[in-house]
Amino acid sequence: MGRSRRKRRASQALVEGKTPKNPVVIDARTPDSVPARLFGLGLAGTGAAHFTAPQLFDTITGVAFPRHTRQWTYRNGGTELLLGLAITFRRTRVLGAVGLLAYVGFLGSRFAGGKPGERS
Repeated sequence: MGRSRRKRRASQALVEGKTPKNPVVIDARTPDSVPARLFGLGLAGTGAAHFTAPQLFDTITGVAFPRHTRQWTYRNGGTELLLGLAITFRRTRVLGAVGLLAYVGFLGSRFAGGKPGERS
């Protein structure tokens, strides 16, 4: 007897209030990762702080983005907020992690040298 047929019979038996002969164990989801969730919330909190106290982030942002520093502070805050929320939730965690890697690479390139002609 195939697996799908056993599942069907087991679910039918449950509907009828009977205990099935060979109960089917449904794969349960693994527990959520608490460290990943805490990291995501921390990153989202840091991103939100860019909007509530931007002057705290302007000095470090000015190193990588000497022009329009405050605007870049807000952009970076929005990016961190969105990536943090993506990492917090299980369904979007992989997408958030890939986005975080791209964001760290972008910031690293800006701190390492940025675009030619923009730094003095």
